[in-house]
Amino acid sequence: MFLLPFHVIGCSHEHNDVEAVGRLRVLPAQLPARLESLRALGIPAVLVSTCHRTELYWWGDHDPSAWFSMMLAECGVSGVQLERKRADLAVRHLFAVSAGMCSSRFGEPEILGQVRRAWSTSRELGATNALIDGVFRHAVDAARHIRAAIGTYASASLGVRVREALQDLVETQRDVSEVRAAPLPLHVLVIGAGDAARTVVSSLAHGNKTTAFVLHVTNRTDSRAALLASTYGAAHVRWDGREQAMSTADVVIFAAHSTTPLVTSVEARALLRDRAAPSIWIDLGVPSNVGNAADLPVSVQYVDLDWLAMYAGEVLGTADVAARAHLALQRELARFAGVMHRRQVGARLALLEERAVDAARAALESHALTAGTDASAEHAADAMARRVTRLLLRELTALSA
Repeated sequence: MFLLPFHVIGCSHEHNDVEAVGRLRVLPAQLPARLESLRALGIPAVLVSTCHRTELYWWGDHDPSAWFSMMLAECGVSGVQLERKRADLAVRHLFAVSAGMCSSRFGEPEILGQVRRAWSTSRELGATNALIDGVFRHAVDAARHIRAAIGTYASASLGVRVREALQDLVETQRDVSEVRAAPLPLHVLVIGAGDAARTVVSSLAHGNKTTAFVLHVTNRTDSRAALLASTYGAAHVRWDGREQAMSTADVVIFAAHSTTPLVTSVEARALLRDRAAPSIWIDLGVPSNVGNAADLPVSVQYVDLDWLAMYAGEVLGTADVAARAHLALQRELARFAGVMHRRQVGARLALLEERAVDAARAALESHALTAGTDASAEHAADAMARRVTRLLLRELTALSA
């Protein structure tokens, strides 16, 4: 049990509608303004915001509930269930979230990178302090250890699921003769450059046994799309050329965060008016990137995250994996508690030492009033008080460790 002034407030997919949580997501470009408003209130904080959770972690005795409620109102989100934890429960929550234990796919790897980037961004913007940095540093380290305990038994990553689902969709479109003949590469357009897009591009870049992919990446911020494309050997499509790319692509994967649809069914009909071949659209957006998907052209085979869930894969020995993860979590929390205890004891050593020295000086001064004392005796009393105090404190520290 460690009673740190560390807190978390937020909402997640665990207790709320995913669409509502997705609308609350804070984009990287919006983070500086959000964090600056917290700095103005004197609240050291880290804001973790993904498609499935937005949570504010902070240090101190402040109460930013009003700030969080204002953010909800600005995003047009209401009726969500907020969770709030403090002290050891907040630390436990951060460790578990970072390790993927609270994700829709148990043990997913993407969330650790998202937590680490949120913390790094907050540090770069001067929104944290050494104390909250220490908690997040331990959380990242703990998550790595917990993930090692989970091993390869975690649910398949989003990229792997998309690749497997896409292979099945492609094979249902091809007749047997086409499958047996070496098929042509599929032209795939990935819209987005965030975590979801990155894991999809990474997985598809390795291809699979029966289908090769020619990858293209586009995003509102062209520089981010260009960087992602170059990292995995894909082609970059400028944002103003996305409609042409969508009309010619065999597969379009929507992986962008947007509070409004990137394309509607009416726009899709216009884009695909001259396309005879069927196409596959996979919508990973939360909220959805495709508006009124039920009215898409019949040539489009549309699937979303709910349909994709069937490709989460069976986790071998799920109960055993969860038990190992929770055991590792308990070990990490115990390790963290030990570190915090030693730091607290260490922080008090100097204070207790000074008090002992003050007591020795007071006794010496009292004696000097009647007997008289020279400077060497005063120094000797100081040194004696410090030595005795250190010896006693070392023994007390060893007993309490």
